[in-house]
Amino acid sequence: MAKLLVSIDERRWIADHAVQKMGLKVLYDVMDIDKVAERIMAERKKELMTPWVEIQPISEDMHKTPNRIATFQKDPITGVLYGIAIEQDSFGNIKWQKVQLHDHVSLNLDKRDDARVWAFIRFHPDIQGSPWAKQNPYYKVYDPIDEARIEKGEIELMKLAFNRVDKIIDDPKAMVNFCRYLGIELRDNANYEIVRGHLLKSARNHPVDFNKKWDSQNRSHGEFFESARALGIIMNEADRGYLYKGVSLGLSREDAIKHLSQDSTTMSSISNELVAKDIVIKNVARTIKQQVDKIETNEFD
Repeated sequence: MAKLLVSIDERRWIADHAVQKMGLKVLYDVMDIDKVAERIMAERKKELMTPWVEIQPISEDMHKTPNRIATFQKDPITGVLYGIAIEQDSFGNIKWQKVQLHDHVSLNLDKRDDARVWAFIRFHPDIQGSPWAKQNPYYKVYDPIDEARIEKGEIELMKLAFNRVDKIIDDPKAMVNFCRYLGIELRDNANYEIVRGHLLKSARNHPVDFNKKWDSQNRSHGEFFESARALGIIMNEADRGYLYKGVSLGLSREDAIKHLSQDSTTMSSISNELVAKDIVIKNVARTIKQQVDKIETNEFD
């Protein structure tokens, strides 16, 4: 999900601190574009962001040149009109500056006119991250500094996830159980290389979810539940929820895990079945032993 370009808190701040009344018989709250532009620049400088903002197509249409004209947007919550108001005529009708969007818009927010355009254009529904963005917006905002920070954060999360894979890489039970806790289905013929590959792939492609699951307070019981469910020890029926030997553990996954955490007798019974039935753990353990035996054999040759 794209980062919101304008938060609800900022929209409320604008309604309280940065509006001007326009109109005659009916007065409208119109965004004070200069106050908003000044606030944006102050926040960007505080965050050490550059004044440069680029608006680019998410997927450029090579067959036509889009010609989108923006005038104003009305906030359904605050009622504020967002736009660049030029003037109002003798009847109180507001005249708006027309802003044209095309495939490559570059703004230097140090320039007053560009800062005013940016203060308004963030609300346009054709731009990803707008409060009123369409389901498939055409444009995205590209900020090189912001992109670099996001990428750095993702890389750090990936490193952390890979380090955590290394911590369980010699423990067949920990590998298999965490794999299932991540939602990965393991077939009976899965071995060490397959399970390890799943863990590394998840750490690379979904580092946020990987680390969140690793840090979960309910991880141990969650792993236990997912393995029992994967092996058919715990069943799920639409009208009765999760069952163990016909006894209800709860209607939802969360309820079942909580039940197990408080029922040591059931946990012990399920644990015994897991030891007997978990073929994947046995496959992984056998593969590791084969690799160790091979290394030891080569050392003595």
